[in-house]
Amino acid sequence: MRKVKVAQYSLTCCEGCTIMLLNVIASNPKILERIEIVSSRILGYPEPVEADIAFVDGSIITQHDLELIKTIREKTNTVIALGSCACFGGINALRELMKFNEAARLVYGYFPNMPHIKDVKPIDSTIKVDYFLPGCPPPRHEVEQFIMHLLLGKIYRLPERPVCFECKSRGLTCFLDNGIPCLGPITRGGCEAACIKINMPCWGCRGPIDELRPDVYIEAIKDHKLNLAEIIDKIKIFMYKTKASTILGESK
Repeated sequence: MRKVKVAQYSLTCCEGCTIMLLNVIASNPKILERIEIVSSRILGYPEPVEADIAFVDGSIITQHDLELIKTIREKTNTVIALGSCACFGGINALRELMKFNEAARLVYGYFPNMPHIKDVKPIDSTIKVDYFLPGCPPPRHEVEQFIMHLLLGKIYRLPERPVCFECKSRGLTCFLDNGIPCLGPITRGGCEAACIKINMPCWGCRGPIDELRPDVYIEAIKDHKLNLAEIIDKIKIFMYKTKASTILGESK
């Protein structure tokens, strides 16, 4: 049986999603025996090549990112946006809340000698993306299940329920009930309430659920006497460029 050619590429990002991906591949013999990694900067061969599948993490910030993502699309049958930055801009999009020179100083400590583009872009703003795996990073079990689905020729679907469903099914205490801002009601589940289990409220790294009900969430915020402006600021951390921040912002 021919091995599936898999490429891994990183745009502007911390490469945490890449580490998760490579760990999943290396630790699962059923996956490892079925694929051949043909491109990966971390593994020492970063050049874009012909591949069946490409996992791309990071968002488009520099001119190099923009040119690279177009080349990846041309050379790849199936492209996967891996992680929050690739899926919807992620933390990188916070750059748009300040002037570029200020952001460059905070990130680089000097003015970077590389051409940057005006906006921070998720990769589907430039190319066709076949699948999205959100999260910072995506949950390990989800990455593993997703790869197995691809290898078996099956369609993988992201969970449609919010993080709140996973909290309630595990009997976890609701942060909103305790007067603490939490984005669980509007954030896509699938993470098994990882943050809530260690007593941290949801920050929305999985992005908004498909059937978003901002009116219900805003009503819950008011009922619990929480500050809507504080909630909106929290949404911007991961979902600045998504419909969630726009809708809740308009409701402010």
